[in-house]
Amino acid sequence: MKLKYVNNTLADILHDHPEYRRILLKFYHGLGDAIDFYANCLPRLKMEFPDRDFVVETQLGQEIYFGSVNPVESDFDLSIFIMFPCAEWDEGPETKAEKCARVELGIRIPEDTPNRYWEITRGREPSPLVGVHFVSTSNDGLCCPESTARLIWEKIEKRGLIPLDTHFRHKGATIARDVFAWENRTVRDVPATVGKLFGLMWSLGGFAGVASGNFWTALCVLDPRKMLYIETEFPVRKLTHIPIKSIKADDPDEAVIEDWLNEIEKG
Repeated sequence: MKLKYVNNTLADILHDHPEYRRILLKFYHGLGDAIDFYANCLPRLKMEFPDRDFVVETQLGQEIYFGSVNPVESDFDLSIFIMFPCAEWDEGPETKAEKCARVELGIRIPEDTPNRYWEITRGREPSPLVGVHFVSTSNDGLCCPESTARLIWEKIEKRGLIPLDTHFRHKGATIARDVFAWENRTVRDVPATVGKLFGLMWSLGGFAGVASGNFWTALCVLDPRKMLYIETEFPVRKLTHIPIKSIKADDPDEAVIEDWLNEIEKG
């Protein structure tokens, strides 16, 4: 049974139809949303319905990490498209994953849900590479002003660390944004894949960026203390409840930037 839109939540459907054992979740969204859904919504859904088999279908190269490759829809009892509605601009504390869980899935994600974005790897030497990402490829309003970007870049260099812009040009971009002309270390001309982005993030000692897939990828592999969120249209609490240092893009607090760099240097 294939459902693109239903008035009832997924939980309502599963409670009403215990015979639906294998469920295909069609998730055709960007990398940041895929990470958010996979780390927050899917584990909770499996906890609520431990006797059901949930398979996520993604696209755009994400399936190597997050979903099944070309699943046969007839093999499932239920196929449903996940809309993953925006919550970043809504009033109130609800994150996008929490809104999806409530509105579409019919479940709740407690705020004390264990952190599934990252894991600490013992014994790693601190990396001098500090990734940055100043642009959004979906919303001009999320991009960092050049003056703040340059301030962050120069502060990284003054610590003897190596700033590297992690922005890849990619086909999924809906607006054309690029790195600043003065950035002399970038990966923009490297053919983009999800695997390369994750591999790049694993090599970093820290990361600073706006809301984007790069921010979410960094959250999967870095200690949140090594991350700095550049706030543009909404605060970091609209993305995650994990405590992450944050500065306003139009009025950056230099003391926060210095504290962030101190955490990176600790290793």
